[in-house]
Amino acid sequence: MNSWPGRPMALNRKSSILCQLYEKKHFTSKEFRRLWDFYDKDGSGFLEYSELERFLRDLTEVTLGEDVDEAEYEKFKAKIMGLIDDNQNGKLEAKELSKIIPTEENFLLAYSIQSQNLGAHLSSQDFLEIWCHYDKDCSGYLDFTEAKDFMKDMLKVNSVKVDLNNVQYLDTFFKTFDTDDNGVIEIDEMAAIFPVEERFTNALKQRKRFSKEEFDRLFDAYDTNKSGSLNAKQLPKMIADLNKSSKTNMSDKQVAEISGRLIQMFLNKDIPRTELSLVISSNTPQHGKQFKREMNEKRQSLMS
Repeated sequence: MNSWPGRPMALNRKSSILCQLYEKKHFTSKEFRRLWDFYDKDGSGFLEYSELERFLRDLTEVTLGEDVDEAEYEKFKAKIMGLIDDNQNGKLEAKELSKIIPTEENFLLAYSIQSQNLGAHLSSQDFLEIWCHYDKDCSGYLDFTEAKDFMKDMLKVNSVKVDLNNVQYLDTFFKTFDTDDNGVIEIDEMAAIFPVEERFTNALKQRKRFSKEEFDRLFDAYDTNKSGSLNAKQLPKMIADLNKSSKTNMSDKQVAEISGRLIQMFLNKDIPRTELSLVISSNTPQHGKQFKREMNEKRQSLMS
């Protein structure tokens, strides 16, 4: 492990990738990946120990100049980590780093780096962040306009060399996601192509049993203090009431299993309305021929 005694290490501006790229207004996806790989020497998916120290030393010099004493460096380091180390674990993930390294075009990039480097599944929270970024109107599905941005980012992350403005190609790509052919991409269809943890995909299995309207009605009834979230004690009661009002005929055991999955998925914390709605209710008619026709007509008009 490298040590950093005394004054900060002098930067070789010809070799420091951060100095080479920092003058740009935005990094391209490829440049951000190059930056990440430069500092994440062991490919762990995190910047930690000497890797993190090297990055912060470089960032300090690029930002504040070469004549920075140790007290100034420690103050700057604490400020930066306070801004971006969301989980306060003393190391940085790619999505945390992207907060201060402006990267153009590609919201998926940091999550892609993280899952590839760790060889692991995305957490439920990471996947919901991705979904909510593209589902601009929080409808619970992506229409073709919203899906275009998602598909373009997917193609760039996977280095697929196609004309990203070729609407016919994007339409073909869209249809591979829209597995039930209802003219939109729903959250379970997107989850099927991501390495999402199993407890999340299991939690999605019952979502089409409950309508968004019925979910909203019961959530309002249970959210008596108007906090916008439910706790682990309220959730099983609400799921049981959803089961009754929606006439889904689930057993008490099934209701308990669904509630348990959700509570585990949200780490026994209060569950926000938007995230809970996305996971357990559907905003698209199960047999909606008119909905399908309207969505497909909208897609066709965008292609013309």
